[in-house]
Amino acid sequence: MDEFANRQFPIREDMRFQRRAWIVERGGWAVLVLIALVGLSGAFGNGPLSWQRASAGSLSVEYERFQRITRLSRFTFDVSTRAAPEVRLHLSNAFQENFEISNIQPQPARSAVGPDGIDLSFTRQGASAGRIVIWAHSRRYGTSDITARLGNEAPASLSVFVYP
Repeated sequence: MDEFANRQFPIREDMRFQRRAWIVERGGWAVLVLIALVGLSGAFGNGPLSWQRASAGSLSVEYERFQRITRLSRFTFDVSTRAAPEVRLHLSNAFQENFEISNIQPQPARSAVGPDGIDLSFTRQGASAGRIVIWAHSRRYGTSDITARLGNEAPASLSVFVYP
């Protein structure tokens, strides 16, 4: 007796429909495995695919490009210029509108907010390169295109996607 043949007894079986149902079921399994692998890779939050580095001039920014709205996010700014005794970091208006700053390390000596964004001035301790860390919460879902620059240098572009 052929196992894949249609039967009428003891119950009616449509094996052509059953084979289609098995194919759909296996496709569903593949989709679930794919979602789990994408999640483990960091596309839905903290993970290797999420971390991004943007550079321009003597500024380098490390951040998570995929963030959760309920989570505190870290933006790390590495400054490699050693000549100036003061470092002035400018963040675009998009950062000001889309993120609420919780903490800045080290604390800026001066800060100013204007229609074009936020200016943070830091005094240098010695001749070493500097690192500035900003912890912030997102205020909205979606994509935020942010620019950051040191003084009058070229800006570094950051693109952040915030999940609910």
